[in-house]
Amino acid sequence: MGLKTNKVDNVIVIYLNGRLDVHLSADIEKGINQIIKEEPECHLLLNLEEVEYMSSSGLRIFVSTMRILKDNKKKLKLCNINTAVKKIFEVVELMEMFDIYDSEETALQAFSE
Repeated sequence: MGLKTNKVDNVIVIYLNGRLDVHLSADIEKGINQIIKEEPECHLLLNLEEVEYMSSSGLRIFVSTMRILKDNKKKLKLCNINTAVKKIFEVVELMEMFDIYDSEETALQAFSE
């Protein structure tokens, strides 16, 4: 599965879409890990504007990615989370674990602060 990306300075923006469930999570995680391997000097911003559903498998991608980046002294931020997906983060009490922004622009600005 090819992930749509955009590089802005030292940040790779990854545009996720559709359903982040058990059927797609492994492919998405492999794709993200490949990006981290190819661009080790970059931070990641996951744009979730087009994500309509997320299961626990989807959440696992974010936790795993954050750990990998943290080990490499890099940051992970999330943006454009819709209400349904945000509720999942709230229910499993992960809102505090991630830096979440309302827009891609504000998230990108936060990387340089």
